[in-house]
Amino acid sequence: MTKSVESIADGAQAITREPRPFLFLEPARVPVRPVVLDTIGLDWLDAEISDAVPSIARSLVNYSIAVQNGTALERGNRQPIQLSVLNRRRRAARAWVNAVVAGRTDAATQHAVATQWLPVLCGTGPVVKPGVRVGRKFVEFLRGSITAYLFSDPAENLLPHARALHVLETVLGVHLAAIAQNARAATK
Repeated sequence: MTKSVESIADGAQAITREPRPFLFLEPARVPVRPVVLDTIGLDWLDAEISDAVPSIARSLVNYSIAVQNGTALERGNRQPIQLSVLNRRRRAARAWVNAVVAGRTDAATQHAVATQWLPVLCGTGPVVKPGVRVGRKFVEFLRGSITAYLFSDPAENLLPHARALHVLETVLGVHLAAIAQNARAATK
């Protein structure tokens, strides 16, 4: 069996690739009506991630400590984290991961994400402006961790995984929009 070969006149033109930027999650538009989530994807997300919630929350807390230590090293003021602060971060991380896995996008959850859970994880307290910038990092970190758990095992059919990923990105997009909306409201 022989292969026919097409000759390309300009070889450099065939090799050139278009560079594409990494796609970060965009905040969802502020919804006028409640977000409708795919029930099959939500069930799949819950079934796949519910056992891994403690380890995801633990890694989220470790990431928050690493971010805080990184900024503390830049300022030259590195101190150990107090146990009470660590416990608050653990509770906030666990509550946020559970809300994401459950697909909660209601107003109470959006308020909790924007004003309680992420400021505790960021270590910014009531100051909103730095929390938005760092909060985006936490959203991307959580997106990556849960996606890694979703696609960790090989499967013949990846459609349920893709549906769960779509639900995850929808929920995190709504949470990211709540963070941005809270920052806009705080600057007014």
